[in-house]
Amino acid sequence: MKEKILRLLSKSEPLKTGDIAEILKVDAKEVTRLIRALKKDGKINSPKRCFYTVEKVKEKLTVNKKEFAALYKEKATLKTKVEAEVNLNAFMDLIEEILSSGKEISFSGWGKFKIVQRGERKGRNPKTGEEIKISPKKTIKFKPGKYLDEKLND
Repeated sequence: MKEKILRLLSKSEPLKTGDIAEILKVDAKEVTRLIRALKKDGKINSPKRCFYTVEKVKEKLTVNKKEFAALYKEKATLKTKVEAEVNLNAFMDLIEEILSSGKEISFSGWGKFKIVQRGERKGRNPKTGEEIKISPKKTIKFKPGKYLDEKLND
């Protein structure tokens, strides 16, 4: 529920507790309790009396491989970051091998990786405006599964 409140506040102007409760269709007392917890964590602030908004902190929108390995270590309860990175490298190598052999990878409910062939097409050189021919190539597509899609669109 906290995540829903944070998402709502990040997408809109400052809102009152009652407005949040009405939009999310939950009890106002529950929202008040969650707002207090979020204020204590420093995730939201109150720019005007009784109005709340998300703390405007520039958050990185990408996670690099080292950061991912550190998160993976915590989630998988591994002993070291090195162990997590070795596991991550093995996973990525395996995906690379399977896709290179022309096979698809399907994780039931989560998603599917597959190789698609892009055809030859025309393009433009942005500097000169000259028309150029872009050669055909293989590329990887990922199609999210039902479970992942539902999770992202809560």
